[in-house]
Amino acid sequence: MLTNLSIKNIAVIKSLDLEVPSGMCVLTGETGAGKSIIIDSINMILGARTNKSLVRYGETRAIIQAVFDVDNDIKKRISENGIDAEDNQVIITREITCEGKSICRINGIMVSASVLRELNLIDIHGQHDNQALLTPSKHIIFLDKFAQNETEYKLYKEQYNEYINIKKEISELNIDEQERIQKIDLLKYQIAEIENAHLMAGEEESLEEQRVILENAEKIMSALEEAYQILYDSDNGRSAYDSVSAAQRELSFVSAYDNTLAQIENRISDVMYTIDDCAHEVYDFMKNIDYNEASLNEVEERLSTIAKLKRKYGNTTRDIIAFCENAKKQLNSLSDSNEQLETLEGLLSEKESLLSKYSEKLYNTRKKAGDKLKQDVENALSQLDMPNVKFMVLIEHSNNFSANGSDNIEFMICTNPGEPIKPLVQIASGGELSRIMLAIKSILADIDSVDTLIFDEIDTGVSGSAAQKIALHLMKIARGRQVICISHLPQIASYANHQFLIEKQTDDKSVSTFVYKVEGGEREKEIARMIDGNNITETSIQHSRQMMGAADRLRETIW
Repeated sequence: MLTNLSIKNIAVIKSLDLEVPSGMCVLTGETGAGKSIIIDSINMILGARTNKSLVRYGETRAIIQAVFDVDNDIKKRISENGIDAEDNQVIITREITCEGKSICRINGIMVSASVLRELNLIDIHGQHDNQALLTPSKHIIFLDKFAQNETEYKLYKEQYNEYINIKKEISELNIDEQERIQKIDLLKYQIAEIENAHLMAGEEESLEEQRVILENAEKIMSALEEAYQILYDSDNGRSAYDSVSAAQRELSFVSAYDNTLAQIENRISDVMYTIDDCAHEVYDFMKNIDYNEASLNEVEERLSTIAKLKRKYGNTTRDIIAFCENAKKQLNSLSDSNEQLETLEGLLSEKESLLSKYSEKLYNTRKKAGDKLKQDVENALSQLDMPNVKFMVLIEHSNNFSANGSDNIEFMICTNPGEPIKPLVQIASGGELSRIMLAIKSILADIDSVDTLIFDEIDTGVSGSAAQKIALHLMKIARGRQVICISHLPQIASYANHQFLIEKQTDDKSVSTFVYKVEGGEREKEIARMIDGNNITETSIQHSRQMMGAADRLRETIW
């Protein structure tokens, strides 16, 4: 359950700190006061995408923070990300900079936005959700959620993915025969060209090193010869090795007299051996330099061959070799296509049998759930001033397989007695859609076990007794969870446990949105404003008082 919401520097909200109680809470205020910004802020806490344009003008960053009391299931999911939730309390923070950077934290630990989305802490219903009812392809989402058929759907989906992969392989094999022959010829040419080059992984790097040495062979040889003479083979017999050796010999005569002299002798001996090793390595390097113009030409020609292959087949010799191996696999596949095609078609037939089996199980869960959803929706709608409505879930099962199974699902409805039942998208008005969506949302909320439900202007297109029935329905939902409504209807406001006024204030420099909890006489005035507009009269206040009193008496009977 959401217990606290803090918003700083989001659009017209400079600073807002809201303690959110349990039960039914309603947020009211004039159009344009900033109610949608509060919903956007909550959506960002739930992991929605952010936009740097939301940062208040003149500020460098915006921060949204929400505090939740969570159950053990949410606590367990949070702990899987290495985060503790002491006392079952979770603090989620979302920070947005004016450069567009977004940072998410749970209890101070940085997480990705996807982690926030997976927690499913709040179910928000906005006006755009009604459009989902006008899109038949989305009806299956509502039904599957109600059916709780995740196991059956997962089994079907695994087989379907394998089925699609097999169909793709068959399609690739079933290419035009002439195209197949042309592809075989091309692959053979590519394989031969690469294999004839006899490439070795890392060869190019080795050749580059050889080229550098061969291009500078004379300079290297001269330096090596000079170094060798200095180190070991001086004409005057005073090479570095001879000099150090003579020094070591002289010290050996006196090293027995003093430990320091012995240590110096040992160190000079080490130097002598090091010079000896270096001299021999220089000599070996000289012997291995076999410079001639033909050798350099061979290296250049080899590098040219590799460069030509790189332009065609890859950035490195390893890439070229990998290309060749893949080409061989393709060639084998094309050469043996008939045999492979028979094998794949056999596998496809097996998958189709399995898919038929699993899609049938999926259909059965939907059929059972559809019958139950029909009853539940009709019962809920009767409480929402639509007692004569007939609702039906039309499920057409076929032999065609799709990602969602083999079923086409559409919600059907009849709003007037004596009329035929028709697709929901053809006959439902705006007010009816709001109530149908409220009915479905409230039913699904019992399955989801989400502690907080937010309804953003669920009252669109509704007035009179229908509005009162919606208010009563929301009051009943709030018995077991927190319900937050943004509404323009006095009926819904009067039925709430708590009411908050969203107000925009303007001065010479800026515009700011504030939220106040209204109680007692202030709440009566706000509901009166919702009844008669800004022309508040004693009559409208009296009407407001009567509505609140009736709601309080009704609450005592159902809570």
